[in-house]
Amino acid sequence: MMEHRERRPTHAPQRVLAAIALTLLAGCAQRSYVVLLEEADGTTGQVIVTQTGTTAVLNEAGQGLALDGNGALTVPAARLERDFGAALAAQPALPLRFVFNFEPGGTSLTRESKPRIAELARAMRARPVPDVSIVGHTDRAGDDRTNEQLGLERARTVEALLADALKPAVAITVASHGERNPLVPTADGVAEARNRRVEVTVR
Repeated sequence: MMEHRERRPTHAPQRVLAAIALTLLAGCAQRSYVVLLEEADGTTGQVIVTQTGTTAVLNEAGQGLALDGNGALTVPAARLERDFGAALAAQPALPLRFVFNFEPGGTSLTRESKPRIAELARAMRARPVPDVSIVGHTDRAGDDRTNEQLGLERARTVEALLADALKPAVAITVASHGERNPLVPTADGVAEARNRRVEVTVR
C-alpha cells in the first residue's frame, strides 16, 4: 500500500552525484593520488587500487596511493583540505535515515521516539528541496491486511508531525510494508517492539 505525491520545483533539479564519495582523485602540482576517506558515521570501507601490474589495498582513513607508481602515502587533514576542500564542499548532502518506534496496536509513538521528530524536522529544514520517503511497518501480531493498513496509518502519523518541515519537499512518498520487511525476523503472531516502526529517508 503506497501513496506518492510529487511537487515539481521551479528550478533545475538537484544534481545527482553517481560516484561513490569514498575515494577522490587529485591532480596536484607535485603528484596525483587516491585517498580513502571516512564515511559520515565514522566507519571506513576499503578500496583496492591496481596499476602497472601491482595491487594496493587502502583500508584506513587518510591512506593514499600515488598514481605515478611511487607507492603509499599518508594524507594529513591539512593536505586533504588543500587538495579536496572545494570538491568536498560541493558534494550533495548524504541521505538521512530516521527510525521511529510505536506502541503496540496503534499509531502512538513511543516516549523515546517523540523527541526525534523535532530532530528530523531540523535536519530536513537544512535541505532546500528534500526528497522524502516515509514507510510504515508493523510486527507480526494480527493479520496481514490489518497490518498493511496500520503501517500506512503510522506513516501518515509521522507525515502529519513533519508537515511544516515537508513543505519545501520536491517529492514525498508515503507507503506501508505492513508486517513485511521486519527489522527483526519473527514467527507469525509474535509482537516485536523493534518491528513497530516508521522509517524516514531524506535525500
